[in-house]
Amino acid sequence: MHVAFALLTLFPGQVGGAESNVRGVLGQFADGNGPERVTVLANRDVAASYGGYVGGPIDLCEVRSYRAGRGRATRLMAMAGAAVAPRLVARGVPRGFDVLHHPVTVPIPRLRGVPTVTTVYDLQHRELPGFFSRGELAYRRWAYEGAARAADLVLTTSEYSRERLIELAGVAPTRAVAIPMGIDHARFTPRATEVDETLSKQLSLPERYIVYPANLWPHKNHERLIAALGATPSDVHLVLTGQDYGRLAEIERCARQARVSDRVRHLGYLQSDQVPALYRLATAMVFPSLYEGFGSPPLEAMACGCPVSCATSGSLAEVVGDAALTFDPRSVDAIAASVERIVDDRALGAELRVKGLERAGGFTWSEAARRHRDAYALAASSPHAALDRSARSGDSSRH
Repeated sequence: MHVAFALLTLFPGQVGGAESNVRGVLGQFADGNGPERVTVLANRDVAASYGGYVGGPIDLCEVRSYRAGRGRATRLMAMAGAAVAPRLVARGVPRGFDVLHHPVTVPIPRLRGVPTVTTVYDLQHRELPGFFSRGELAYRRWAYEGAARAADLVLTTSEYSRERLIELAGVAPTRAVAIPMGIDHARFTPRATEVDETLSKQLSLPERYIVYPANLWPHKNHERLIAALGATPSDVHLVLTGQDYGRLAEIERCARQARVSDRVRHLGYLQSDQVPALYRLATAMVFPSLYEGFGSPPLEAMACGCPVSCATSGSLAEVVGDAALTFDPRSVDAIAASVERIVDDRALGAELRVKGLERAGGFTWSEAARRHRDAYALAASSPHAALDRSARSGDSSRH
């Protein structure tokens, strides 16, 4: 089987969990745990960033007929242009594919007669519409819901998200498949490295801190976590990581209001080898997000032996199972109680470490890649795909 792996709309380093999924699965494909042939359809930035995957079953084709923008406005213009004139983009794409996969959702390019698999990570805009502008809501309806309805097979990363796609986007149950993301267990491990000591000294990390690794998007719920910190023991600090997206001043204002400015630190973006060290050095991770289509960080922390306290929203309860202390993320009191318990109850912390390591061990990229391979075979052989190819062939013969 020859699969086109379309990354034309990906801007490396900007999309968090979606790119983690792309890299995790693609790495397995490169190791031979995937289709016989995979061609990565790349824009110029992806071509520069993903060259290391090329070899064996993987080729890379830079599609110059799609001019991907690097800023938000230019990227949207490029996608809009491709939606209006899809044949102009398709002319730069080679032929001979058995399946076309859009692993970052947006259905560019479109190829006549080729079964399409699309990964849709969540429908947050339908469940938390207040966090989006009118323009963002319109874009997500087109890019997410439209892509889901048009695909021969829709992949997502949790049963929770699969159910939302069926209920809210009208995807038929037989065309929706949940494939959980994996964890890089060579990177996220409880074994300390030299990075741990270096990071602790470099950042002057406090003796007791909880960590929350999340970009400062509104649904990540930083404000309630900071408010809750004020009701916890005064020697417990909060360490934040991730892109600030212009919201750092708001987070600092919340810390001043809660009188915990001296206990909150935002480290910004960390290098990949620093994140596991931050988990291993932490007293616990607290993850109060209001919505996740999957939610890898709690599993990553568990794999590093870090006890986790986690919200029950979205897919999170499904992902962490009974290996985390859970709470209602809309209740400041509930968050505070959870923080206090996980930092002070040593027996609970030890129990969660054991359960967390076991839970995280069940999420592997090898299994995710195997299930992607099965999904491609299903899409290529499904009656829906065969009928669609026949209809498209009939349409093209009349023009």
